Amino acid sequence: MKIPIKISPFFWVTAALIGWINSMQTSHPFILTLIWIVVIFVSILVHEYGHALTSRYFGQKPRIQLVAFGGLTYPEGPRLRGWREFLVVLNGPIFGFLLFLLALFLLSTGVFENPYILYTLKILTWVNLFWTVVNLLPVMPLDGGQLLRVVFESVCGAKGIKYATFTSMLLSVGFSITFFFVGYFLVGAIFFLFAFQNFSAWKQSRVMTESDRSEDLTGKLKEIEDHLNASQKEEAIPKLEEVREKAKKGMIFNLTTQYLAALKAEKNDHQAVYELLNPIKGHLNPESKIYLHRAAYEVKDYPLVVELAGPTFQLLPDPQIALRSAEACAALSQVEPAIGWLHAAQKGGIEDLAPILEKEIFNNVRNDPRFKRLSVD
Repeated sequence: MKIPIKISPFFWVTAALIGWINSMQTSHPFILTLIWIVVIFVSILVHEYGHALTSRYFGQKPRIQLVAFGGLTYPEGPRLRGWREFLVVLNGPIFGFLLFLLALFLLSTGVFENPYILYTLKILTWVNLFWTVVNLLPVMPLDGGQLLRVVFESVCGAKGIKYATFTSMLLSVGFSITFFFVGYFLVGAIFFLFAFQNFSAWKQSRVMTESDRSEDLTGKLKEIEDHLNASQKEEAIPKLEEVREKAKKGMIFNLTTQYLAALKAEKNDHQAVYELLNPIKGHLNPESKIYLHRAAYEVKDYPLVVELAGPTFQLLPDPQIALRSAEACAALSQVEPAIGWLHAAQKGGIEDLAPILEKEIFNNVRNDPRFKRLSVD
């Protein structure tokens, strides 16, 4: 069974750029750049085959993709856990290290005299030793970070991801500073990016539960998403409710809750949207925040409307959001914010505020001199 391989054009661009940077001061920059491209291609492909062959040995159907800054192996099929997953991750660096040993052995034989072959072997040795060492650093998404995650998950269950991403975030910052200090600025910048990625992952992982590791629930979630992508919304609703009931809490629970709330919002069932989203308001995607802002307004939870006003308007600067926010502020006797939101509604395209200002909800602020000036204007 062949392992599918897909190569992004950006892989070649990045490899060529790395090769050119390391060759442009030499007497044969174009030839040496081509050697660098071949070495990078072979090294990353061998590394990914280490993952893929091990994955296939354990019954999965892996596929390899070479992208701008490296490679990815997608192990499709039943998820592996524990020592099996550990071996799949570990064998990538091991294959790279074996390639380093092979190149080092060929160099030591003294058989090769052609300068280009010698240069290729030297680069092959250096690239695979450097990449094996760096890739085993305990920082996600590197293999060392994935090994750290597998260990933490094996010991701590679902909380292991939270511990792994937090540890990875701290170490990313440390490695970034170290690489900047020794002059490897590109590598330092990459680890700085890893720090931000791990911080984002850590925030998401704080709500993970054991249900998020359930293959049954993740399989049903995939079915639900297939229904939604096919616009089979009525078929999706009972499955969403079933998964929510089984999950109880966690990332899958939050995601299915937001899917269900979106379907309820399409039917203008604002009470249902409010009851679904309010308990998880700290974990909403942008679209769900907009739904909750509208639902909170409809059920007259004005403090929540005001709380969501700024973030929601940043996501979608719609004049209706500004008007709902203004009315909520007025209901809470917050004059200045109410006036500010009314101005925002005007800028959004609502030119005549007169009929809006006559609404009963503005009675709390109607006699305030600042509001009167707005009415006159």
